Amino acid sequence: MKQYKAVAGPKNINVGKGDTQSAFNTFAEIINREATGEWEYHSMETITVTEKPGCMQQPIPKNYYMLIFVREA
Repeated sequence: MKQYKAVAGPKNINVGKGDTQSAFNTFAEIINREATGEWEYHSMETITVTEKPGCMQQPIPKNYYMLIFVREA
């Protein structure tokens, strides 16, 4: 049986012009930090969350990124 955990990925990454590698490094740092204790990186998934807003406001869906890790239970 496998066990899974989901870790929030960064919402927005701001980089300087021509420095996209730093954005990739941000994801790599999260993956390396979380891939301990037999956890292995599995995939990245997008989840859309729609929160109920205040009175008389329209709900606004927001996308979030989840990094999925797996290990044997």
